[in-house]
Amino acid sequence: MIRWKKHSIAHHLTFLVILFSILVAIGTTAFQLFIDYRRDIEGIYSFFTVIQESSLRPLEESVWNHDELQVNLQLEGLIKREDIVHAAVGIDGQTVWARGMLSDGDGNVISQDFPLRHQAGDRSAEIGRLYVTASLDGIHQRLLYRILVLLASNAVNTFFVAGFILLLFQKNVTQHLIRLAQYTENIDLKHPPPQPLRLNRPASAPADELDQVAAAINSICDSGHRALLDLEGQEQRLRLFLDATEEVVLGVDAASLCTFINRAGLEHLSSSDPSAFIGKDVLALLSSSEPEAMHSQLLSGLVRATIAEGEALLADELPLRLPDGSSLLVNLRSYPVFENGLCTGAVVFYADISRKQKLEQEKQLLAKVIRQAPALILIAGAHGVIEYVNAAFEQIMGYPAKDLVGRPAGHCFRDLRIEDHIDRVRKRIERGDAWTGTFIRSNPQGRRVVLEASIFPIFSERGTLTNVVAMGRDITREQQLVEQLHQAQKMEAIGKLAASIAHEFGNPLLGIRFALRDVRQRLEAGSEDGNLLHLAEKECDRMRKLIRDLQQLNRPTTAKKTVFDLHRILEEIVTLQHNYLSKRRIVLVRAYDRHGLFVDAVEDQIRQVFINLIINAADAMAEQGGELTIWTAWRGEEVVVGVEDSGTGIAPENLGKIFEPFFTTKAEVEGAGLGLPVSYGIVRAHGGSIEVRSEPGKTVFTVTLPAVEPSRAGRERRENRTG
Repeated sequence: MIRWKKHSIAHHLTFLVILFSILVAIGTTAFQLFIDYRRDIEGIYSFFTVIQESSLRPLEESVWNHDELQVNLQLEGLIKREDIVHAAVGIDGQTVWARGMLSDGDGNVISQDFPLRHQAGDRSAEIGRLYVTASLDGIHQRLLYRILVLLASNAVNTFFVAGFILLLFQKNVTQHLIRLAQYTENIDLKHPPPQPLRLNRPASAPADELDQVAAAINSICDSGHRALLDLEGQEQRLRLFLDATEEVVLGVDAASLCTFINRAGLEHLSSSDPSAFIGKDVLALLSSSEPEAMHSQLLSGLVRATIAEGEALLADELPLRLPDGSSLLVNLRSYPVFENGLCTGAVVFYADISRKQKLEQEKQLLAKVIRQAPALILIAGAHGVIEYVNAAFEQIMGYPAKDLVGRPAGHCFRDLRIEDHIDRVRKRIERGDAWTGTFIRSNPQGRRVVLEASIFPIFSERGTLTNVVAMGRDITREQQLVEQLHQAQKMEAIGKLAASIAHEFGNPLLGIRFALRDVRQRLEAGSEDGNLLHLAEKECDRMRKLIRDLQQLNRPTTAKKTVFDLHRILEEIVTLQHNYLSKRRIVLVRAYDRHGLFVDAVEDQIRQVFINLIINAADAMAEQGGELTIWTAWRGEEVVVGVEDSGTGIAPENLGKIFEPFFTTKAEVEGAGLGLPVSYGIVRAHGGSIEVRSEPGKTVFTVTLPAVEPSRAGRERRENRTG
């Protein structure tokens, strides 16, 4: 009788159908809810557009006339719209009229503000702002109701479909699979094979897939019956093959009794009769009780562990002492043998590696030293043909070994200008001396590499030159650090000079500005002289800003450092600069690290650094537009922020000057050349660095700052909230 089994394929298939149906239902529900959510959100923004197009003008007139009744009526009309919960009019930063209520939190609202202006002749002035807030709570409630309806209907459909599939599969497939499983379980290789299984199905015309499967299974059973008859002959051939191998092959049962031993095993045991070992504990013969043969007992222990654990075990360089007193060094492989799911023994392979061991150890040690050495190593023949380069050479020079081996070194590294040194190198090598020098090149990735190299000869025992070895060390980073030190010293000197000049100009300029304001206030408003004095005051203000930027070059920060997330600062900056970037047809791309980037710094100063970099990048793309990419990453104990633009790039001759005060490629009215020097000073004061890479169509400014671990950042934020 065919029983309904809990773990049958039908149950698994039904489970998968239900699971897939649930996933499809959830996916379609989520998609529909997403569409509804987007439509509701777009409806809110469409209402904001309607307010801007049709509702601002009447409200501006009412606000200008201080018609409180009309203002309140218009605000009341705004909040009657679905999802609008608050409307208010503010003047000079103070809320004057308001309707509706704001929720305690601000995470479920969308707010928009509109300027209210009054037109008087040709002049327009802002008289206040309209603030409108929409709540998402109503949208969320509607979405929750839709979720319940959709999930309930899909659950009912899934239940009936899965039940129908289960019944069909049980009737047409499961009963035949059970017969096949029972037949397979009853096969015993120790006894004559049973008659082949025959699956009989009612004939159908044309034959369906199950008829084809049943016919295929019947054919397989016939083939299996024939294979069992051939098994005995194959066993004999396998024994001949094992006797022909040079490895020792042993077969043992669960009690460690020998079931098979090949010719190599008999030779190791100084015997020619396999019957002397079959049925005996051959592992005990290979495990001497003498103290010096303690390691030999590892072989029997590993084989017994294989049988006990049912897992293959390997052992390299295993000492083994044979019964005749000889010692071997072997590589052992022990594999379990299973029957009816139980481990019934093991097959053991081991090979003598004593002769190769010493040479292999020396070879591997030398190869590891050369391959893992941090220095660049190149080995050439006596005629300069490259024979080997190590991994460090490939990594730093940027050439794979396969492109170098077999080629003359002089042809491969012409960019190092080896020909300038070749005569001196050859003379020193012929004398048996080493040559030391420095090479500068750019690898295929464009990175400038400075190498300190040493070239020396290798002679044979007869004094003949056999090889030339070149060893090098990458000192690029050391030279970069020296250049950065020189730049820092230069900036420190310029900063002190700029601060001194700014101090001398600051006080007189302030007096001039006060004098200009005093004279302007005595003149009639709107007079030509008054306008000229107003322009003069604005120029004084611009000069004051220039002086503050100069003082920033050398001024030690007195602001309080706090721990904050750079991602928040960057988002606030790009939000404020959204219109600025949009007008210039600049597309913003964010590539932030998935983790927060926390630093301990003066927040407003770091904000100023990235404002300068983003504005500079936007100015570089002002004419044709482009793409501004801001990316962040962790680098060890530092955080890195990159500002990348697709502008025209920086000329190579200007790259070394961009961090110098007053150097600028902009028009005089657009900049004074202090943004990047001030940013350089701020980052340097925080223990960081700014680097720039530029080529036509791509310029990248990289800011590196010391990082704060997220755990410490969270702890300090909690302390600040409780403090």
